[in-house]
Amino acid sequence: MGPVIEAEKLVKRFGGMTAVDEASFSVEAGALLGVIGPNGSGKTTTLNILNGAIRPDSGVIRVNGKEMQGKPSTAFVEAGVSRTFQNPRVFTTITALENMLVPVLHSKGSNWREKALDLLAFVGLEDHRDTPASELSGGQQKLLEFVRALMTDPSVVLMDEPFAGVHPSVKELMRQRILERNREGTAFVIVSHEIPDLTRLCPQILCMSSGRVVAYGPPAEVTSDPLVIEAYLGHGPSGKAAS
Repeated sequence: MGPVIEAEKLVKRFGGMTAVDEASFSVEAGALLGVIGPNGSGKTTTLNILNGAIRPDSGVIRVNGKEMQGKPSTAFVEAGVSRTFQNPRVFTTITALENMLVPVLHSKGSNWREKALDLLAFVGLEDHRDTPASELSGGQQKLLEFVRALMTDPSVVLMDEPFAGVHPSVKELMRQRILERNREGTAFVIVSHEIPDLTRLCPQILCMSSGRVVAYGPPAEVTSDPLVIEAYLGHGPSGKAAS
């Protein structure tokens, strides 16, 4: 099995600012990759490129061997990519169960409701299936968005700050369920500022600074890398202040 995602020299500029600066890396099938870096280092922009939410100015993205740059986000979903966000993007006026069915509204098959109920139970939300998403706590909304991302059986799930601002019990449940799904073969790319949690969860860590990949490898190796330490002290890999 080859990489599920390959990124080659991705560049994204916003006006005069380069948010992603020739970033290259790969995500192997079944990987559990953590992404760290100071604010403004390009982490979320990179996720947005990897799920087709924004288009890179240059560079190549392959998902399961298919070149994807320039294609709409729906094509990325069809290719096997799903995504969660730092602030959960649930549909607040419909129920948890109805939220689960949104990604498969136009898909063939008759067992989607059963699958949705199983996934809600996977994260302890089975009793909230008829609860409007607006009435769920922030942590419950994150859990709902997580399992909704699994409805399409993705080969990789991109997660932006899944542990931020949630109760420790929700954080631990999320961690356990990520591990369980990963053991079944789903790859994860997880952006987080909660470095101790991330290094405990992920066997591989990627660090970005000033839009560039400055380190990639086992947690102990990455967190002790001088370029990573420098990035968190406020300087990019070339000595320029990190934005």
